[in-house]
Amino acid sequence: MIQRRMSLEHPLGLNDVRKVVERIKDIGTGEELVIQMNSQDSFRAEGIFSVLDKGGYQWSAKGGHDGNDYYIVARKR
Repeated sequence: MIQRRMSLEHPLGLNDVRKVVERIKDIGTGEELVIQMNSQDSFRAEGIFSVLDKGGYQWSAKGGHDGNDYYIVARKR
């Protein structure tokens, strides 16, 4: 499985959602996208979740071990 990564800078904004929209265009079946962001932005991730849902992605979210990072792991359904 191919795993692609992208990092979003704090503070998360509408431009970051646009970056995710552009990035998922390159993700194929069987590939995984890991989106890393600051844990302080986890409450702003709804726009990203919506984009992934509309794009047919299965996703899960989790916090990093150090408490500073937040990850969204998405796979094409």
